[in-house]
Amino acid sequence: MITEKHIATTIEALKQATDKQQVTQIISGITHDEMAAQLQTWLEQQSPLEWDSTQWSSFRYALICLRGCPELQ
Repeated sequence: MITEKHIATTIEALKQATDKQQVTQIISGITHDEMAAQLQTWLEQQSPLEWDSTQWSSFRYALICLRGCPELQ
């Protein structure tokens, strides 16, 4: 339950992010592997048709970060 709440909060933050720096900060705040895996799954299931270009860009960059962003290493 707590993980689902954190994921929902993270998704909302990603929707509001306007640049890569903000996305990196949001993703770096993820502390549990389970949460990262669930967020990654959610991001992979999204369609670009459902989001505006800024949101879609944030989601794609977040997915890149979750897969091994150098800034988070």
